[in-house]
Amino acid sequence: MFPIILGTAKFGTYTSQEESYSVLDGFLEMGGRRIDTANNYAVWHPDGKGGESETVLGEWLKTKSRSDVEVMSKIGAQSVDGFTYDKLDGLSPGNIMRSIDDCLSRLQTDYIDVLYAHVDDESTPLLDTWRTLSSLVEQGTVKSLGISNYKEPRVLELVDVIKENGLEPFRYAQYRYTLLSPNIDAKFGPQIVMNEHLFGVLKHLEFRPEIIGYSPLIDGAYELSPDELPEDYDNLLNAIMVEELQIQAEESQTTTSALVLKTIADYGVTPVTAASTIHRLRDNLKLLI
Repeated sequence: MFPIILGTAKFGTYTSQEESYSVLDGFLEMGGRRIDTANNYAVWHPDGKGGESETVLGEWLKTKSRSDVEVMSKIGAQSVDGFTYDKLDGLSPGNIMRSIDDCLSRLQTDYIDVLYAHVDDESTPLLDTWRTLSSLVEQGTVKSLGISNYKEPRVLELVDVIKENGLEPFRYAQYRYTLLSPNIDAKFGPQIVMNEHLFGVLKHLEFRPEIIGYSPLIDGAYELSPDELPEDYDNLLNAIMVEELQIQAEESQTTTSALVLKTIADYGVTPVTAASTIHRLRDNLKLLI
């Protein structure tokens, strides 16, 4: 299996349609198949409302054989006010059905390969959410299910709900993950950082979900000077690690980002990584393909 999943969060907003198509085409040419998107990408862009990434991907999919691509999308984390993550649309049965219809329309397809519950909705019973998601698999609208940004206790509770009610297991678990440890006061909104304990819990689940890490390169932070790390990761231990990684990469005649992605993949986490140009994507993957 191709070692990474292509992230498309910035497609249609930060990355133009033409540039997006170039990256997508190059990804397929390299042997990639799996493409990650969500119905709220990229609501954080000044002109974004959510759905831009899926729309670009849908237009591109029309020019390809659908069976050559695996589309992995997410629902449940669309901002209700369009500006903050204080209130999300959630995972009620009604919203799930509305959201999947909109996703299919934007993607111009009649099925989604993997559908994630993007952010845990604690206001809706897990049984209601998962029964509805399972029905989409039964109908063939969705091939497989995944979770994203669920805290450990809720993961274990969900496993019990699925087993007790004979529902569709989740085959994928996606979390924020990189080699650097965030500061203790780091704030990522609804995003959940996967630490070693959570990784161990996921790895030993009966369902054996594929464990996937997003933001592995922290928007290019590994290519910066060690004293220019993002605020949430700005500490001495991380600066030392970045400096050591940069030295290793130089000795290996590769980029630090490529070394980071290979290290993460070797550890057993599938990285979701993005690039604004096909040249950058090839550089980032040179140790993996």
